[in-house]
Amino acid sequence: MEENNVIIIENIVKKYNLYAKPQDRFREAMGLKKKSFHSEFYALNDISFYVKRGETVGIIGTNGSGKSTLLKIITGVLVPSQGNVHVHGRVSALLELGAGFNQEYTGLENIYLNGRMMGYSRKEMEKKVDAIVEFAEIGEFINQPVKTYSSGMFARLAFAVAINVEPDILIVDEALSVGDLFFQNKCFKKFEELKSRNVTILFVSHDIASVRQMCSRVLWIEKGKQIIFDQSDKVCDMYMDMKRKDMNKAFTGEMNEESKYLECKDRHGVAMFPKIVWKESSIYSDKLQIESAFITDRKGVVNVLEIDNSYTIHVVVRLNEDIDKLIVGVVVENNKGIPLYDLNNYINTGKVIRGNRGQIIEVEFRFRLPRIMKGQYLMSAAVAKGTQEQHIMLTWLHGIQTIEIINNGYNSSYIEIPSVVECNIYDEEKVKFVG
Repeated sequence: MEENNVIIIENIVKKYNLYAKPQDRFREAMGLKKKSFHSEFYALNDISFYVKRGETVGIIGTNGSGKSTLLKIITGVLVPSQGNVHVHGRVSALLELGAGFNQEYTGLENIYLNGRMMGYSRKEMEKKVDAIVEFAEIGEFINQPVKTYSSGMFARLAFAVAINVEPDILIVDEALSVGDLFFQNKCFKKFEELKSRNVTILFVSHDIASVRQMCSRVLWIEKGKQIIFDQSDKVCDMYMDMKRKDMNKAFTGEMNEESKYLECKDRHGVAMFPKIVWKESSIYSDKLQIESAFITDRKGVVNVLEIDNSYTIHVVVRLNEDIDKLIVGVVVENNKGIPLYDLNNYINTGKVIRGNRGQIIEVEFRFRLPRIMKGQYLMSAAVAKGTQEQHIMLTWLHGIQTIEIINNGYNSSYIEIPSVVECNIYDEEKVKFVG
């Protein structure tokens, strides 16, 4: 291996013995009956890769693939069952939210605690405290026990500590998923600064777009096995292709039959739904009818919605025969008939609904209203059979409810995108316009 490699992972295996009953562990330890009482589970099986100094490498994979286990082995939290790990340099790791923090200590006390764990003296940490507190932006909460912190405050403080202790290697495991837009932007700018200082970064995330943007190479592991370690775009393309194929498998019989279907809860009590007043149907089927479609907030049925608030859209369908692979959805349009957004059980869950004759099926869509232009909108409802790619429309009811949206801000466009705004000023004599 080259001298420039700061992380070298060679044929790493992490194996766990699983016991069906606690007493089986005792029997095996005592050598009773001289047989094995356990099954073997490989969290990682033959993982090998290397990371160069100053390189940013991504690690991707579905939940339970072994990503976090791998990071814990690299940081020394876990010991591998087989294989070799070589790490050269001071490591700062964000493995889990709150890891390395004492819940009873204040934020300030935890800063010193983390510094001590990384080998810094209190005097050395005193030089870094101001920068950490400034980056975290949690105000007076820095003097409160961290057990009183929200997940966002925890993330701010943990990240602020990790990046301000001058690490040679920074390891981040989904730590940014709890931060708000402005905090995430601030973190990614800090990543760029660290990269410019030749800091090595291991970045674990489900956000493939961020992995593409940040990482030069990517390791993909699945069910503990290494799929590929290669250039970022190549690996991310392969991973997204796998995700798309998995979605399609649900409807070609390659997956467990029951995994195709959205779980429906049996409601045995009395239910009352508001009737649809307006039923202008462009498509009609005697197989089923949409009997009700309405919106609620925590207080009840509403048709006046305010941006950034939470609501639930309900669509109630009566089935006149057994129907497999139902897709129930709604679309909201402006006064020009332009759809702003749509929701259906397939798009949102990747699953269809199975229903029987005589059943009343209620589908709920819970959402937070995005920042869209105030005014009146029309909601339509539809039911189809099949998949999003291949389906037969069974019924479509246009304009079943008028929605009024309240927006106290100023919108010159239909959708307001939350953004971070910055301003830079340059000396005129130092600026050149080329091209």
